[in-house]
Amino acid sequence: MNTRRICYDILLKIEKEDMYVSELLEAALRTLQFSDKRDRAFITRIVEGVTEREISLDFLIDRFSQKGKTAGIKTEIRIVLRMGVYQIRYMDSVPDRAAVSEAVRLTKELGYEGLTGYVNGLLRNIADMKEQGKFDSFLVSRMDTRYSTPKWLCDFLVKEYGKEYARLILEYQYEEHDTVIRINSLKTDKEGLRKKLLEAGIEVSDGVLTDRCLRIKGYDSIRRIPGYRDGLFIVQDETSVCAVENIGIKPGDKVLDLCASPGGKTLLAYELACIADKASGELKDGFVLSRDISESKLSKIKENAERLDFKGIQLEVSDATQLDKGIAGLPDDEKFDVVIADVPCSGLGIIGRKNDIKYHMNPESMKVLSEQGLVILKHATEYVKKGGRICFSTCTINPAENGDNVRRFLEDLDASMQDGSIKGNMFEIIKEKTYLQGIDGSDGFYYCILEAM
Repeated sequence: MNTRRICYDILLKIEKEDMYVSELLEAALRTLQFSDKRDRAFITRIVEGVTEREISLDFLIDRFSQKGKTAGIKTEIRIVLRMGVYQIRYMDSVPDRAAVSEAVRLTKELGYEGLTGYVNGLLRNIADMKEQGKFDSFLVSRMDTRYSTPKWLCDFLVKEYGKEYARLILEYQYEEHDTVIRINSLKTDKEGLRKKLLEAGIEVSDGVLTDRCLRIKGYDSIRRIPGYRDGLFIVQDETSVCAVENIGIKPGDKVLDLCASPGGKTLLAYELACIADKASGELKDGFVLSRDISESKLSKIKENAERLDFKGIQLEVSDATQLDKGIAGLPDDEKFDVVIADVPCSGLGIIGRKNDIKYHMNPESMKVLSEQGLVILKHATEYVKKGGRICFSTCTINPAENGDNVRRFLEDLDASMQDGSIKGNMFEIIKEKTYLQGIDGSDGFYYCILEAM
């Protein structure tokens, strides 16, 4: 198997079609599911690594290139060079000479034989500089090249959290992240699942933030883990679990999840809303109305719900930015006990898991997402009954999309109540939490629980 050519093809498509790594890598690995797991691991490492280190790699190529800035290098050759530099700098398992020779071979294979000398010379110079121990001195002078993160984002994090916290947040994206799974408490318990995983040779540790989760590593494919097909667990970050745990969902509560895909919060809400039948000792289904903007997003929820054997979840295509006048116009006692609004966001809390999200985001996009989140929050308050609760959450650490939005909503609501322009529920913050990656032992995340008064 020509693993480097597979990596190259994926990276070229990402570059030319402006696609996300996850979209292409997952599809490629599915076609290679019966191949050697070492090949799949190598492909994953190169594709994800080259993507997340792109700024640093281009900076180094610029410094050593005799052809000028990387912007003037053909896209195809730039990708070959990025792969070569990444292996030299970040992969001790690949000898430098192999990284150089394979890059030259790939250059020939792509039909650029006239550039093999250039590729060979540049990569050899970089390898020599590494041997002299001077390699990283080029990178550390600037935060954006050191952490391969757009300068605007580095500046933003320093402004919001200070230089030391910004450094910790940026460093966290390159740390090894265990996979977090949440136990399906309707089918198994923590120790039972732990035993099954350990017997399969999987490394297991406790969750840091909640007892409902385990952290795992040392496995090949999540779908091949014992218990996956039987619905004993679902992949879900602990911060997301904590948000739902803190809503205070009770058995029998009616729950609406507005932006539900891929379904982690929906499924936990269902577990918590299930009713224990005292006569039979069996559980009766809870009720969760789970919505998202497209059938493709709902299909992810459906797949997980069926795997976990959760039957009380109703799926509907719906745009959360549009007010559902049908629900908003219901009598108060017919509205929902709980509304979950995990709104679309900039994703700055998960740049360690989605290593290219930092290239797709910009300050203008964050402003648009902030306004969209505020609209969804306002609509959510129309669907909850008095005494009910709203969970407003994001996977970003941008205050404008988080706490600032909640306070904007509360201030606008108070002003409207005062001048009599609207009548309805007032809301009170019950609990609010921001998790910062690199500081709280988790991905970055925000949630706020509001109660209708």
